[in-house]
Amino acid sequence: MSALSPEQWQEISPYLDHALSLPEQQRAEWLTDFRTQRSDIANLMEELLEEHDALSQEHFLESQPHPPNGDSLTGETVGPYKLISRIGEGGMGNVWLAGRADGRFERRAALKFLNFAVASRGAVERFQREGRILGQLVHPHIAELMDAGVTPKGEPYLVLEYVEGKPIDEYCDEHTLGLNARIALFLNILAAVAQAHANLVVHRDIKPSNILVSDKGEVKLLDFGIAKLLAEDASRAAATRLTLEGGSPMTPLFAAPEQVTGGPVTTATDVYALGVLLFLLLTGQHPAGPGPYSPAELIKAITETEPPRLSDAVPARGEAIARKRDASPEKLQRSLRGDLEIIVGKALKKNPIERYASVTAFGDDLRRYLRHEPIGARPDAVSYRLRTYVRRHRVGVGAAAGLVFLFAGFSAIQAIELRRITRERDRADRIADFMTGIFKTSDPNEHAGLAVTAREVLDKAAHDIRGNLSNDPGLRAQMLHVMGRAYLNLGLFSRAELLFKEGIQASQSIGEQNSLDTLTTIHDLAWAVLQQGRVVEAETMERNLLETQRRVLGPEHGDTLATTEELAFTVCNEGKGRCAEGTELTRHVLAQHERTLGPDAFYTLATMNNLAIMLAGDGRLEEAIKLQQESLKRHLRKFGPENIGTANAMLNLGEFQRDAGQEDEAEATLEKLLAMEKRAFAPDQGETAQTKYDLASVLLRKGQPDRAVALLRETLGGEVPRTVQGLPTDPLFAPLRNDPRFKELLTSLQKRLPPQSPPKAN
Repeated sequence: MSALSPEQWQEISPYLDHALSLPEQQRAEWLTDFRTQRSDIANLMEELLEEHDALSQEHFLESQPHPPNGDSLTGETVGPYKLISRIGEGGMGNVWLAGRADGRFERRAALKFLNFAVASRGAVERFQREGRILGQLVHPHIAELMDAGVTPKGEPYLVLEYVEGKPIDEYCDEHTLGLNARIALFLNILAAVAQAHANLVVHRDIKPSNILVSDKGEVKLLDFGIAKLLAEDASRAAATRLTLEGGSPMTPLFAAPEQVTGGPVTTATDVYALGVLLFLLLTGQHPAGPGPYSPAELIKAITETEPPRLSDAVPARGEAIARKRDASPEKLQRSLRGDLEIIVGKALKKNPIERYASVTAFGDDLRRYLRHEPIGARPDAVSYRLRTYVRRHRVGVGAAAGLVFLFAGFSAIQAIELRRITRERDRADRIADFMTGIFKTSDPNEHAGLAVTAREVLDKAAHDIRGNLSNDPGLRAQMLHVMGRAYLNLGLFSRAELLFKEGIQASQSIGEQNSLDTLTTIHDLAWAVLQQGRVVEAETMERNLLETQRRVLGPEHGDTLATTEELAFTVCNEGKGRCAEGTELTRHVLAQHERTLGPDAFYTLATMNNLAIMLAGDGRLEEAIKLQQESLKRHLRKFGPENIGTANAMLNLGEFQRDAGQEDEAEATLEKLLAMEKRAFAPDQGETAQTKYDLASVLLRKGQPDRAVALLRETLGGEVPRTVQGLPTDPLFAPLRNDPRFKELLTSLQKRLPPQSPPKAN
């Protein structure tokens, strides 16, 4: 069968989806009726269905993890997890409740099998690597992606945080939440999506079943990052026309027009799905109207039909809908009119360019609505702004009405307020235009089919800042700082330094040299300078910044404490016996964190680890060991054994024990850590390699060279190099290449390794 064009696929896809959802006997009857209605494409439809049947008989993609009787997987082990029961099923795969197979870690997880096969070893490695990257997408309202892997049969799976809760629409209805309460809950989702967009990840499948709310009202967005995994692999794997579309994560009821028509998926796609979700939460109806819908009707509604206004979507006799929103039908319709209709309408624009430029802008308008402030999506009209002002300041306006002689002053204040609001609106528009430009390619025809890297996006954004925001130094400074932080995270320290300096100059040009934003930029600039090895210069910057922060923010402010700890690290890094000053500075920060944040808080434990490292670097190993043991105890109490922070604390302890000559204690600590890492982490995890070569150094000191060499060979995947230069070029081994202890270990091993054969002549 010849390939289908995009236009043909778009036309036939809805009918094919419907046919495949029918039992086999009904499908044959449906095809007979379909032939009388659409004789022009009936033959093509029959060929596609025959292809589907043939693939099914050949057990195509047989490695998919859910057999016809999915319950037969109960009790099977996948990696370190044991499947307990199936808790969900959808087009993208099956979800299972799972627990640790070894019984050492009691936390349950949701293990999701995905409905596509990994085609190559390279794809397996990319899938696992991408899973670890997405696992760093941390936000209180995003369900944690704990792990990603591929079974020996080629079945990709994800290990996700198990969330007990109900879909957001069911939760809102069961708890009879009013409009404002629903919007407040919805804002949590916007914050989570904004965090992901900042990391260049688009969800693509936002819907109620992917948003769970616990009994305590805690919101969790599920399946973030799965779309990214699916999209990249599906685009690379060879597939038939029937299987190719299976890689596109999308729920038709919440799909944006560009998803249905095959257009580019951007952050605006998520904005549209969020608009559909908010429409549903507020009105109890879908923008396409009450169902059921045929596939063709739904596609037409998404791509062509304008959604109704919110107030029109609520029927006049919709007592049941209104009651679930703690209102009467009349009150609900009245509350939905005006700003809410404009906000939701903007999110649901058919053209992505006409929607909110970001979920942050979407959320800003909703927050303005809740505060009775003018929204950015509303046309600028004085009467409108006056009405919103009166709603916000009823008492003040009432008093002013009784004091006519103050009317002139009130008018002047109002004019100033309007000018301020206008400036804020204009700035928001410029930010929206700028952010929209970042995600656009300069020439769609030229770049069609090409992947755009994060570095290219940042380079384009940094270039655009200089031209597009030159007339607004304050906004320019903010955006330069954002771009600088992005370069910093990519390890491009010199580029980050340049942007930070430009941002500071822009802030100083408008007299904001001591603003919180400017001080934060100076803090990041010092860190970028330090990462480039200019220790003395970084220390001078940090001392000047710390003096300013103590004066402007106060000595116990969080930013002041962060700079104090960074200065402590810098002076210890400079050496020359200055670690005593660094440890005292860090002790001050630790005491403050324990007093205000608590003994088990994240920043408290991080500072405790830093102090132990400084003590060890200053030769005070007994103090370092004692402090690190306390830190490890708190990590285990707070996070459990199989946690990256716990692993780092245990690794530090093992190294301190080794350096203090406590080889037996060090061996026991590192053996325990290695066993834990093998259970919890991927085989090629950098932390595991660090543990192996630390343990090898301990074994070598204890006179066990054979075990030491075996560990190093296991880590390096073959022979042990004779020199540091012989290490693999993979970034995984960068810590070893730069670690003087590893050089010492190699030198010690040379005496025990067999002599190297001379090179053969050609």
